Amino acid sequence: MNNFILTTFDWVPELPRGFVRDIRIRWALEEAKMLYKINSVSFYERGDDHFSHQPFGQVPWLIDGDISIFESGAILLYLGERSSVLLPTNPKQRNEVIEWLFAALNSVEMASLPWALLKFSNAQADTPVHKQFDAFLLSRLQHMESILSKRE
Repeated sequence: MNNFILTTFDWVPELPRGFVRDIRIRWALEEAKMLYKINSVSFYERGDDHFSHQPFGQVPWLIDGDISIFESGAILLYLGERSSVLLPTNPKQRNEVIEWLFAALNSVEMASLPWALLKFSNAQADTPVHKQFDAFLLSRLQHMESILSKRE
């Protein structure tokens, strides 16, 4: 039995609340029916112990016994190795999951980051730059929708 401990912040500023990356890990753990505990750390008081687990002072990180892993993509791959629900053993299906994991982290998230920063900064929505980011993100999401809407 795994003793997963997912570390998150005890408080998140209002603007990114609901968008922090621990939701990815929680979702995977729940989907795979893996038992875990949440350990919350101070948002304001990041000491040496925090940086020993996450060198950038962020969250989440996952502890499994004497293993500590940071970065949500790395954590998801680690969990996938422990659950065929998350990462199938069939090579074709396994590759598809890994492709989509990288796509989510690189092609989708990177397209949404500038858009989110503008939204969180309360920048005017009618500026040319804002409209370009809206269009770029919409294009990524539409391409994804056309593929994923045909799948379970």
